[in-house]
Amino acid sequence: MKAGKHLAMLTVCAAVLWTSRFGPHACSTLPAFTSETTSSWIAITVNGLFLILLLYLPVYDLISLLTYKLGWETKFDPLVVYEGEHSTQPVSPKIRRVLYVVDLAIVGIFMLPLWTKAAYCG
Repeated sequence: MKAGKHLAMLTVCAAVLWTSRFGPHACSTLPAFTSETTSSWIAITVNGLFLILLLYLPVYDLISLLTYKLGWETKFDPLVVYEGEHSTQPVSPKIRRVLYVVDLAIVGIFMLPLWTKAAYCG
């Protein structure tokens, strides 16, 4: 089921990228991102990949929780994240929740407007 969760995670991230065009970020309300007015395919690709990277952990864990709650899996299997390079201790659930909030705040405040400007206003 792990491969299915990864594919579902990528599908959700692609849906977020596509539906961002309908969000509250219109081209006229994004003057702060002036460097992206002449967007190239490189800027669009980098912004999209960075957005997917930031959404990876919370979306994967949400899909894992949903598959557990729906009874498709016998246990909740979140993505294992380690604290340091040489650490074998995974990040605690409390720190994980803080990471989710910070991660989603960065996506909502900075990355989605930047992606919208690069992809749809360039």
